[in-house]
Amino acid sequence: MQAAIAAVHAQARTASETDWPQIAALYLWLERLLPTEPICLGRVVGVAKAYGPGRGLALLDELERTHKFTEKALTRHREQSVRAHLLESLGDLSAARAACLSAAALTDNEVERTYLLRRAAESSPG
Repeated sequence: MQAAIAAVHAQARTASETDWPQIAALYLWLERLLPTEPICLGRVVGVAKAYGPGRGLALLDELERTHKFTEKALTRHREQSVRAHLLESLGDLSAARAACLSAAALTDNEVERTYLLRRAAESSPG
């Protein structure tokens, strides 16, 4: 299933040419086989790319309730990072900045922290 997802990505010359509905569907199948948090987050991204950031954010909220991403070391900062991207795509820069700052505080990786803090600064109004 992961190879199929990679193949769909490889067939596209650009991100905008990617068959995002197919990616989202493949992630749904993969999630049914292996319902791990990283796979769920991949599905969120696929849904957001295919059907818009609002649908991605709604799915992220639903999956957070069932999977508790922010309670798990592997995904605690990634959930907030994905949330920040979706909120920014929706134009909610204040909430996007808060999510970036939250993700930065949750990660143990200094490179990720630096990136997230820079994104938070870029999301600041004015």
